[in-house]
Amino acid sequence: MHLIFNELSCYPTAINSQIAEKRFTKLLQTYKAAIEKYDFNHIRFPQNYSDLQITSSETFIEWINAISNSVFKNLILGIFKKPYMDDLRQRELSAFFESNYVIDDNMTPTSEPPIGLPIAFIKSIPAISIDSHSFWNNRKIYIQKTNGSNIEYIKFFSYNICQKNDINSIELNEWANNCMSKFIDSQDMLTNFLSFGKYTPFFTDKFMEQFYELKANHTKQYKYLLLLMKDVELHPFTGGMGKTENLQQRGKEASKQITQLDRLSYTLNNNIINFIACKGHYDFH
Repeated sequence: MHLIFNELSCYPTAINSQIAEKRFTKLLQTYKAAIEKYDFNHIRFPQNYSDLQITSSETFIEWINAISNSVFKNLILGIFKKPYMDDLRQRELSAFFESNYVIDDNMTPTSEPPIGLPIAFIKSIPAISIDSHSFWNNRKIYIQKTNGSNIEYIKFFSYNICQKNDINSIELNEWANNCMSKFIDSQDMLTNFLSFGKYTPFFTDKFMEQFYELKANHTKQYKYLLLLMKDVELHPFTGGMGKTENLQQRGKEASKQITQLDRLSYTLNNNIINFIACKGHYDFH
């Protein structure tokens, strides 16, 4: 899963190379927190990243070539790699280039039109910004879209992270609840999505097989299943969503109703929630 770089956060440019190094060090720290929390594995930069103005007198390529610390230089170069934000599918490119964009806030430190922020919105993933100005600490950045000569103004926002603590913010949790579900393709990502605090989740092979089948073929049930799974930590045996049932004859097993035919089955033992199945009705083992 990829973050989208907000190229406008290079503004205002750093007054010298040392300030630029501090900014990119913080960017790496924020990215590391994003990896640990949500399993992001890449930042999409623009293809012309080498031409980005980093200091008042240096482009990225000029600035990075002048850095003497080889470890730091390699860390930075390691995140500037393919795929780039420009590598969108044709349908996505068409949706992007049919419109003009401007940040809808007069406090922004630049009047340049955004590229990364609208792309982050189109792809339903957060942008990541350099901490060059207090404005880029906004966790939601509002953008105005106009369609060519058509006098139509549409306002939307992109989720944005700038500080490592943003990963645990209300806004990023909101993004995860609304958008992250479609990116879940591993047990680790599912664990990160659930974000359990009190219990540790485990998943049987049977459960994961049924989980992916629901994701691929039954979107509405899949999204409801994720809500039920989150509710398990709050209401494992009684109350909450899905007509929770404590299956006393099965020890510490309980279930929540997904549909009339299917239930989410799980056990809770020693602070471990083991998800057993999400299809069938009391036929879990």
